Amino acid sequence: MILLSLVGAALFLAACDEQQPKSSVYKIGLVTNNPNGMKNLDGFREGMAKYGYVAGENVTYIDQMKPLRGGDLKAALKNLVNKKVDLIFTAGTPTGVAAYHATKGSSVPVVFGVIADPVRAGVMTNLSSPGGNLTGVKLNQNQALRLELFMLIVPHIKKMVILYNPNDSAPSSAVAQIKEIINNANVELLVIECPNNAAVTAALENLDSDTDSIFLVPDSVVNKRIKDIVKLANARKIALSGPSGAQIRQGGLMSFGINHHDVGDQAARIADQILKGGKAGDIPVETAHSFLGLNLKTAKAIGISISDEIVRQAKEVIRSDE
Repeated sequence: MILLSLVGAALFLAACDEQQPKSSVYKIGLVTNNPNGMKNLDGFREGMAKYGYVAGENVTYIDQMKPLRGGDLKAALKNLVNKKVDLIFTAGTPTGVAAYHATKGSSVPVVFGVIADPVRAGVMTNLSSPGGNLTGVKLNQNQALRLELFMLIVPHIKKMVILYNPNDSAPSSAVAQIKEIINNANVELLVIECPNNAAVTAALENLDSDTDSIFLVPDSVVNKRIKDIVKLANARKIALSGPSGAQIRQGGLMSFGINHHDVGDQAARIADQILKGGKAGDIPVETAHSFLGLNLKTAKAIGISISDEIVRQAKEVIRSDE
């Protein structure tokens, strides 16, 4: 009887143990190709912490701690696939596209935050039902609204310049949107292709003297030169509009677009669904929120007056005394 009791107790304990959720330590790769994307990664980590993923306890992040491009980016993604990570989070369209190719044939899910236009980028054909192993957060197709706000703030624009990398689907998509609507605005549009850093330098050195506005689109090649672009724009009293708050913090006049940290936080909720058993291909792609940002210090320096009504609409305002 004693023996039977011991056996019964052992079986009971084993059954109880099987019913308990097994603790897991998840491995998550973090990758971006641009400096602003580092803010996305920070937001993602903080968002994951809110869902109970604590670094060093139940999650390990594999992160190069710097933007990666070209061969370095491909090598890092290949390494993550070889390590059989539980999930990869990417920030920036080129990074998301590279992850799409790197994870083909594997079971590694990818959450992007952001890819500007996932369909145009070629990583899926349906935003509501992505299929495959990718989902995440895309940009709002807000170029028309941003242009409208820009021209409301700077009503006398005559010649606008756009610098963009034609080899990246994100800026190419944005430029296509602007070309469709600019014809009705009585504004001369000069689009300059800048596929690399040298081309950006040449474009800035040879910018037409009658340029009165610069419209930056989501573009990691061009926007990494934001300090040089702002310096030139403000010296020549050229109004500058950027696609995220990062540009006004560097001295641009206005922005309408994402907050990089918030997008990472938004993507964390999607990652949580996947780690709890959801399939990336079954989770619809979400749209990032866009916000108006204004730099009143720059406005004063280049001689532009912005009405209180517009200022009240801005989520982020940089003032002269800051």
